[in-house]
Amino acid sequence: QLMARVRLGEPEQPSQDVGWKVSAPDLCSSMNVGVEDATSSASIVLRVQPHTTIATLKQQVFQDYGFHPLVQRWIIGQCLCVDERTVSSYGIRRDGDTAFLYLLSAKRAELTRQRYEEDQAQLLLNSIAALGDGAAAGEQRHSSPAPCSLQAGWSCPKCTFINKPTRPGCEMCSTDRPEDYVVPCSYKPDETELWRIQQEQEGILQYQQRQQHRGKCSQLLQLEEEVLVPNREALECRICYQQVPPGQGVLLRECLHNFCRDCLRQVINYSEEPEVGCPFRDDSYACSSHLQEREIRALVSPEEYRRFLERGLALAERRTRNSFHCQSSDCRGWCIYEDSVNEFRCPICQALNCLLCKAIHEGKNCRQYQDDLQLRAQNDAAARQT
Repeated sequence: QLMARVRLGEPEQPSQDVGWKVSAPDLCSSMNVGVEDATSSASIVLRVQPHTTIATLKQQVFQDYGFHPLVQRWIIGQCLCVDERTVSSYGIRRDGDTAFLYLLSAKRAELTRQRYEEDQAQLLLNSIAALGDGAAAGEQRHSSPAPCSLQAGWSCPKCTFINKPTRPGCEMCSTDRPEDYVVPCSYKPDETELWRIQQEQEGILQYQQRQQHRGKCSQLLQLEEEVLVPNREALECRICYQQVPPGQGVLLRECLHNFCRDCLRQVINYSEEPEVGCPFRDDSYACSSHLQEREIRALVSPEEYRRFLERGLALAERRTRNSFHCQSSDCRGWCIYEDSVNEFRCPICQALNCLLCKAIHEGKNCRQYQDDLQLRAQNDAAARQT
């Protein structure tokens, strides 16, 4: 209530104060409620405020009409109401708004007679205590309607749902908690809140671990795109025993051994095998890994890499059973033949090789070439005798 004072009388006369009371607008509204159970129905009118929660509404119906909260099912705007939300969040804001209350049977709600009598007695004691407190407050308090009880927590600015103080966002619409809200120092979270806070902390920890894992994966992908992996720390080359500063050495991908670039280049140039093995050796261990093809290509010059490939081809030719080398002089061409093939056209010099004669005799068949070969052999023998 507000007090207003008006000064009456002439300026030279003693002033008189006249006061009257102006009542603040009543925030309560009348809500039409349709009540129904399995056999009958009725209509009642309840006085509620916008911040009245469904739990408070159930207690009000329990106090006025004797229906236990366990048997009450409130439906507002085609929504099954939950205890924590307010009536305004379901659209109850002015006189005449309607709601629906369905009453379950005590058996279906698992309500025992002992539980009902205990809760009813507790409600009666609370009502008597509230009346005693109201009488001690004076007549002015009796004249004004008792305000609806407020729950501890913060009201969502979007849907007006009353959230628990420790919750960072609205439980219904996920709106952020107001920045100016401060959790009361005397507030003690219940078991549900403690469990939720623990779950949030575990979720944050898992998120941080996933972010760290993604960072490591990105780093590995970046290293995979590089041809050579440089050493991160200073090292001593196990071949030349020289100190190698960070970034000047090479970390082999398969075995993670570190060497300087010059030593690895020499190992490649003097290797007779097509697969260059890791040169790491000590008294008890010899590494069996190999350098990758891209590492070899990046460590040597183009000319050295060409010679390395030629050595590999020559070794492959020697180790292949059905291999045949082109009979042209200084030609590097060779092939792997099958028993049903008699000729080989060299892809390098384009010479036609006879696989039966192991020679090149273009323009002659094998019989003519063999006769000519015998004739030349006889002539060479006669020439040697004279």
